[in-house]
Amino acid sequence: MKLILSLSCAFLVAGCAIRPLPEHVTGITTFNIVKQIRCETREAAFNVLVSGLANNPTVFGEPARTIAEGFRDRPELMHEFKPALFTGNAREFVDFFWNTGIAYNFSLDMTEVNDFGANINFVQNLTGSTTTLGLGGAVDRLRENKRTFTVTDDFKGLLNLKPRTYCDGHLATGENPIYPITGRIGVELFVREFVRVALFTNLKDNSDYGGAPTMVDTLLFNTYVSGSVTPKVVFSPVGRAFQLADASFTAAASRRDIHTLTMGLSVLAPPPPGTAAAVSGGRQLFGRLLTSRGGGTRKTAAEAVDQELTRQALSGRTIVVRP
Repeated sequence: MKLILSLSCAFLVAGCAIRPLPEHVTGITTFNIVKQIRCETREAAFNVLVSGLANNPTVFGEPARTIAEGFRDRPELMHEFKPALFTGNAREFVDFFWNTGIAYNFSLDMTEVNDFGANINFVQNLTGSTTTLGLGGAVDRLRENKRTFTVTDDFKGLLNLKPRTYCDGHLATGENPIYPITGRIGVELFVREFVRVALFTNLKDNSDYGGAPTMVDTLLFNTYVSGSVTPKVVFSPVGRAFQLADASFTAAASRRDIHTLTMGLSVLAPPPPGTAAAVSGGRQLFGRLLTSRGGGTRKTAAEAVDQELTRQALSGRTIVVRP
């Protein structure tokens, strides 16, 4: 029996956490998951702004392209990138996106299941017959931990992150197909598409708050791993008394991680409180599904994320509003 228990415990030693956490299977803490996403977003914002200036000299001019190409070859100097380096259309372009707000809503849902079962059979050999006695038992355990929080940023703050070494060693070099949220998740494609969509608005007219460019993506990663072991020992009983015939121990463990990231971008700040634009926005029917800190574009990005979370919560439901 000691051999059986040893094998089973060795197999399931990683699946006995009272509070399931990301690092139990990914080796990466929640803090570093957030760091990875922020640093990938920082790199994406820098690359999109620099490539936009460098690849469009007819729009932004040769001086802007020269400056942008200098930064493209020296990403470690991104903290020196700022609107004041440019003039004309280039300055207007960088100014417009400089305060782009970002909101990240994380939902990390981790569930562990550990099932243990034991079965022992006794046998008694009698003249002309055999009597058997079977004993069994099981212990099944399930533990779940759901961690939800919201972080806000803006392009300006990300490019000037302090300390300068914040992202050193924390930016993944590629995707993680098993636990995607711990690797690169394609933020640059999202930021690039947002910039393209936002450019359809008039950069010189920010008065139409009802049409503030916002974009929200929701990424859901579901990873399920499981395994089991069933060691068994068979004895050769002798004599006529009840004796141990065989013993087996079943151990099964599974882990499901559902990681959801709802990420919103906003390029325009909300109108000042009390203005006509603010009043005409309409009243809010439902309470907020998230809380966040920060004003301006960070606030509108968080509101865009909150709107998407509300839509998800009400999906498939019928709401009747009576006057």
